Amino acid sequence: MKKLALLLGLSMILSIGFAQNFERTSAYNYNKDGKLDKAKLAIDKATVHAKTMMDSKTWLYKGMIYYNIAVNPLPMYNELDPDAAKVAYEALLKAKELDEKGKNTTDINAYLQNLVNVFYSDGGQKFQENDYSGAISDFEYAFKIAGAAGIFDTTAAFNIGMAGVLSNQPEIAAEYLQKCVDIDFEDPRVYMFYNRSVKQLGDTVRALEILKAGREKFPNELSLLLETAQVYLEKGESEKLQEILHTAVEKDPTNANLFFLLGKTYDDQGDVTTAEKYYLQASEVNAEFFEAYYNIGAIYVNKAAELQSEANDLPIDKMKEYDELIAQADTNLEKALPYLEKSLELNPEDVYTIAALKEAYARLKMNDKLQDLLDK
Repeated sequence: MKKLALLLGLSMILSIGFAQNFERTSAYNYNKDGKLDKAKLAIDKATVHAKTMMDSKTWLYKGMIYYNIAVNPLPMYNELDPDAAKVAYEALLKAKELDEKGKNTTDINAYLQNLVNVFYSDGGQKFQENDYSGAISDFEYAFKIAGAAGIFDTTAAFNIGMAGVLSNQPEIAAEYLQKCVDIDFEDPRVYMFYNRSVKQLGDTVRALEILKAGREKFPNELSLLLETAQVYLEKGESEKLQEILHTAVEKDPTNANLFFLLGKTYDDQGDVTTAEKYYLQASEVNAEFFEAYYNIGAIYVNKAAELQSEANDLPIDKMKEYDELIAQADTNLEKALPYLEKSLELNPEDVYTIAALKEAYARLKMNDKLQDLLDK
């Protein structure tokens, strides 16, 4: 009887242990057969049971199964867990932690590397959909996996930096972009976005330092010059802005926007002669640059208005001076006409151009052109 009782007790112990190993084995087999719903149920039970939860193989299987859920194209499986890739990552880390003898190292590392592609794909899709916070999360997982293998994933770090700037999360952006600078990442955009993240943090002095370092490393990179110009524009430092823009047009004399911006800086300072020079250069580079033509026309219209106002302020006995000022005003309106007419040709619906031309035609008694404009 004692021997029978002993055998029964041993049988119970074996059956309990077997049951739990059976769950893990079933999970493996279901996964192999593509029955991921059943594989998930079985492995979830195995990972919480005392008999199997401290076994590296259990967590390796969970990582495998959840990886397959993450990449499966069928909604019935892919939607079993929207965070399947992240669950797989955590499971594989647990498997690595418990794998004291290194028996599962090869398989664990292989699945971790496979997960990098999943996180890149998911992160890229979220980035395209403007879900920058979601993209940051995915790229951070890719970055951590590489880091665990002793690799600095510059692309993941840069992507995090870009997404951080675009989602107005400058702290995380600056953190990862600084990492890229520290390892001498060969991409000028690092300095461009790093500068933007620091500006978002309110430190324009540091932003300029970053751009200076970037321009020293990439002396022919126009984008960094333009970023520097943007900082000076925001700071209202016109002379430094003009200096940068002069350098920029030398590097890219076919960029009409640069000539236009340079003209605008002089226009804002009241140096309309120099402003017109650069507006004209902008229109020569781009014959359809509406704003360049309009701004030249505006220079002459504004000058005409100033002369008209000056004439109106004269006393009644200054008729000769009045007539001279009115004649000068009309001359400026005549100079404005070809630029305003070109502007209207390029943008027939622009209300400001239409209004300026109506006034000019009326003042200059160009009734036929005025009627044509009114008839449109």
